[in-house]
Amino acid sequence: MSGLAQLFPACNTDDMVEMESVDVSEERVAVGSGVSIPASWTVVLRGEPGVPGEIRVRAAYDPDLGRVVATEVSVARGGAGDEVTSLTLREVRVQAALQVSGLKVSTVSEPDHPICSGGDYIRRMRSRTERDLTASVVDASRTYALAGAINLPPLKAVADSLAISQSTATRLMSRARIEGLAPGLAARDASAAGPTATAPAAGGPTLN
Repeated sequence: MSGLAQLFPACNTDDMVEMESVDVSEERVAVGSGVSIPASWTVVLRGEPGVPGEIRVRAAYDPDLGRVVATEVSVARGGAGDEVTSLTLREVRVQAALQVSGLKVSTVSEPDHPICSGGDYIRRMRSRTERDLTASVVDASRTYALAGAINLPPLKAVADSLAISQSTATRLMSRARIEGLAPGLAARDASAAGPTATAPAAGGPTLN
């Protein structure tokens, strides 16, 4: 998981953890701004610290919540001498499994670019420079849609991906809502809808 986990601390997991997405639905859900995710999939985790066996997290998009949720979580012991207890279950990082796998199975369609995974799109955002205000609003709305769908904190994702402050990210999303680029975003307080200055060029930490 470590490659995608570098993108956001919330997705940070042990380097020894092996993750696999299986039973990925062919049905996809368009969540807005060119972002789509499978209707459902299963995340299989092996090597999770404190869990002596295999974890399976069933993920599905909930249209009422507008995001992916865990519908079932199971742990199978590794073999004789292992035991699954309530303490074992507490070590299962369900949200991290949804977030990291979501970055892998999601797709993002952006004009003049090939369709890519959500993780590759975030990397693209972090390396993009010289955005004007219009491009910043569009990039922010697309990143917000992706993050919200896979349970990443949306405003923090926008701020981290575009290398801007969270207050600037809030103003960009307010602008996106006004311009109809974020129809699912609820109106913010008046201070968030003030004038938006041109966002600084993106240039976050270089990813390996």
